[in-house]
Amino acid sequence: MQRYERCRILVEGDSSLAQEIAAEIEKEHRVEIIDEPHEELVMIKVRESVRNSLFYLGEALMCSCRVKLGDTIGHGMVIGTKRNLAYNLALIDAAFSSGIAAKKEADWEARIREEARKLARREAREATLIDKTRVDFSTMKVEV
Repeated sequence: MQRYERCRILVEGDSSLAQEIAAEIEKEHRVEIIDEPHEELVMIKVRESVRNSLFYLGEALMCSCRVKLGDTIGHGMVIGTKRNLAYNLALIDAAFSSGIAAKKEADWEARIREEARKLARREAREATLIDKTRVDFSTMKVEV
């Protein structure tokens, strides 16, 4: 599983999964916090579709954290003020990047994939609800 997809699932899915995996890592490994979880503002970069140029839409509040696990540094970033989630993401990132928890990675990936299935079902339900409200304007009769 790619890093981006793993992070997306952990952020958008049930946050207790990230908490459980991080607790398992903390139990067996020494964690050094480089940057405590903290809020900061980041610029949102957007591509304008007509001229294909980049511009900054505005600022967003983000929480970030950096930890060190062995010789590997892990980064955790999440939109909003979820400090605990940023810490958990940094810890999980470091564990997967370092390979020091190779025995447990298969189990963690299976749990993350199950969360991905739950997330996909939830997104499908939401899409079904949204589709019920769509209007096809081409079928509307125009009265003059």
